[in-house]
Amino acid sequence: MNLYTAVLFVHAVAVLVLTAALTLEAWILLHLRRALRPSDAQPWIGTMPPVAIAAITSLFVTYVTGAYLTESLHSWAYAWPRLAVLEIVIFALLGAMTGRRMRAIRQHSAGEQMNSSEWNALTRSPFLKVSLSTRIWIVMGTILLTAAKPDVRESLLIVVGSLILGLLFSFASFERRSVVSTTQAGPPLIRTLASGTGCCHPIAVRRRFPYVALYRKTQRGSCLLARDFRASPPVRGEGISLR
Repeated sequence: MNLYTAVLFVHAVAVLVLTAALTLEAWILLHLRRALRPSDAQPWIGTMPPVAIAAITSLFVTYVTGAYLTESLHSWAYAWPRLAVLEIVIFALLGAMTGRRMRAIRQHSAGEQMNSSEWNALTRSPFLKVSLSTRIWIVMGTILLTAAKPDVRESLLIVVGSLILGLLFSFASFERRSVVSTTQAGPPLIRTLASGTGCCHPIAVRRRFPYVALYRKTQRGSCLLARDFRASPPVRGEGISLR
């Protein structure tokens, strides 16, 4: 095994580590967006520093080994390696800005001084999704550049296309709406059902209710009641009673 093969192996491993770091960051961001209070985010935000270190190290190793491989192939005269370096720079800038926001979230998660609106504005910032999605597509675009080695026009299309796809995929939502099952809640519960006029009526949910009652709070603060018919319909006179 010569030096070129060894560097190529290290380069491939660094790309895999970078991909794994982005996957873990996506998982952490998903749980941060679900956290209702700063204390709920502590188990997830605490794992972000090792992930950030792995991402920075792998990105640096990818750049150094990629530059050596390009020099060995005498390919710096082409457009695709220069545009690949440009994508790495954009990746680093987005990662640095994301790191600042993550450090702010970690600092605020240590206390309960923030209200819910400020906390949601911090953890549900659209920039976090845009940055993550764009960096994922930058990695895919850079891999395509190094594999296809296209000309100037195609290289530009790949770079611009990866940035556009990263922006578009950041608007996609893969979060499940949170629900609460009353069968696991114990004693009878009081829930509210939002009517069309905004007036809420109390609903008593009994434990012997033969199907599961689920509810979720909307962003406006109202409640919706959904019924999951997993068993037989309720018997007349049992179930939900309006008061």
